[in-house]
Amino acid sequence: MLNSIKKALQALFNRNAAAAKGSVPRAVPSAEEAIIPFNPAEHAIQPQSLKRLIDNGHDIILLDVRETWEYEIVHLKGAKQIPLGELPQQVSLLNPYAEIVVYCHKGMRSLDAAHLLQQLGFKRVKSLVGGIDRWAKEIDTEFQRY
Repeated sequence: MLNSIKKALQALFNRNAAAAKGSVPRAVPSAEEAIIPFNPAEHAIQPQSLKRLIDNGHDIILLDVRETWEYEIVHLKGAKQIPLGELPQQVSLLNPYAEIVVYCHKGMRSLDAAHLLQQLGFKRVKSLVGGIDRWAKEIDTEFQRY
């Protein structure tokens, strides 16, 4: 009996030693392995390019990730509003195969949203460079700025 316990302890020790050396396969990938690289330049769209898409009737989803109070001040016609903080819980409302252009006030939150959507498997996501503020300066000067 003592011999059996000794063998079991030795086997456990050997397994722990092997795990410490990294020879035991991990059950899940590391964070580095799991995160898809994100290049902001590949997911950017300039206001002029977005205007052309809209003017040509291109089938896109405009996703406004600003807070509701910001959306109520000004937004692009037809935009769907999901605040960035709620996006992880409401992502199922979006079509992962659709072309999506995300925007916010100045373009930072929309980059975060585009990155999140990419990590969740959305392939056709762009972030509006400069956000709705730049849109108001360059495309539609009637838009209220804040």
